[in-house]
Amino acid sequence: MGMSRERLRELAQQMAVHMGVEREKPHLHVVGAEPAPDTKAAGLDAVTRESHIRMIRSLRRYYAAFGMGLIVDQATLGVAGIEDLDDVALVQLHRDIDRARECIADGVTFEEAGLLRSLG
Repeated sequence: MGMSRERLRELAQQMAVHMGVEREKPHLHVVGAEPAPDTKAAGLDAVTRESHIRMIRSLRRYYAAFGMGLIVDQATLGVAGIEDLDDVALVQLHRDIDRARECIADGVTFEEAGLLRSLG
């Protein structure tokens, strides 16, 4: 019978307070940002494209409680669904989903990571 993740976090925070250590949120910055490669020029084959779609759907379901659907909904604004994204947008969505997953693990909000953009 293991401890829940939340209980472990509580204990870690209590220990940090007791030891006089304050936990700071990670500071994010872009390192060596390069534009995404133009996958449309090469084109994704059907198997690779379906693999991206399948992984996006799986991660969206698995992390639904953390709001992962917001990332997908934002990327598919104006299209019927992820199947209708071009190759470049599909690969970028998969990258964004992976970054969002890392944010969840590190306790960083999607806003702090720049994954949510305003519509204005």
